[in-house]
Amino acid sequence: MAIRNRLVGTVAIFSILVTIIAIQQHLNVLLDIARTYSTFYPLLQSHLDLIYRYPAPALTVEAPPKIIHSVALGNVNIDRYHDAMASCRQLHSDWEFKHWTDDNATDFIMQHYPRVFPHYCGYYQDIQRANVLRYAVLHHYGGVYLDLDVTCLVALDSTPLMRLPFVSPGAHPAGVNNAFIISQKGHAFLSHLLRSVPSHDLHWGWPIRLPYVENMFSAGCMFFSNMWMSYARALVSGRALDKVHVLGDENGRLAPHMLRGLVTTPLMAHGGASSWHGWDAALILTIGKYYLFVVIAATLAATLVIVSLVRYCLCGRVRRRRMSG
Repeated sequence: MAIRNRLVGTVAIFSILVTIIAIQQHLNVLLDIARTYSTFYPLLQSHLDLIYRYPAPALTVEAPPKIIHSVALGNVNIDRYHDAMASCRQLHSDWEFKHWTDDNATDFIMQHYPRVFPHYCGYYQDIQRANVLRYAVLHHYGGVYLDLDVTCLVALDSTPLMRLPFVSPGAHPAGVNNAFIISQKGHAFLSHLLRSVPSHDLHWGWPIRLPYVENMFSAGCMFFSNMWMSYARALVSGRALDKVHVLGDENGRLAPHMLRGLVTTPLMAHGGASSWHGWDAALILTIGKYYLFVVIAATLAATLVIVSLVRYCLCGRVRRRRMSG
């Protein structure tokens, strides 16, 4: 009996250790998410220069080029977004427009980002490819990325935004949004982000896939926010040079410029298209709403499991000593 108990305890501990090693990168991602949610606003409050207060004057050494990028991969019905795209063309008639589809995107990634290419091709969803592609084209060319459902209300070159090295709106409840991004060519933040793409190409969910989670954590807004936070921490500590900004109003509030659902901001209108959301989206959005409770509950549950295992092992030792005594 004692030998069996010892064997069971050993197998249990070994199984837990193997599991922890196997999902170590998954745990790192979850810790990054918790850190983003808990420290995003404190970081902004302690480093107010991270917030660009539109329409304050701005000046950068190298202005982003006048290029607007759009992405339509897979079976996207581009006609659905005709009016939104036309509004941006009308307000930026002297700009270059680059429209990325499966026909030109795959070759672009293969040629310029070979380390990203196998992950780009292997993604389960087109939205993952669309997310990584927007980062890559902005890094390679610079300019502006806009989601297809974004209607332009203001000519961007009439604003100080085009004199910022990198800016994007905030996200709810924390982080930054990737539906609208302005960037210099070769910005260091995008270099940092693209280097991290391979290590974040993870399978989430077993035995079924979690499509919303896989996109958000591997390439979408959560990944974008985690990378932004790690770069911003390096920036404020002097370990990075290229500045990044999150878009706010004249009072430093992020909400007026957030592209959250069907909304109109001072710069644009957002159609709120979320056709890529999987069955798990509602669950994850609920968790995001109550993230602090979820983090505390998960921590308590993990602590309880560890304490129970330790107690089980200690009790087994005590019983064996008594029996041997």
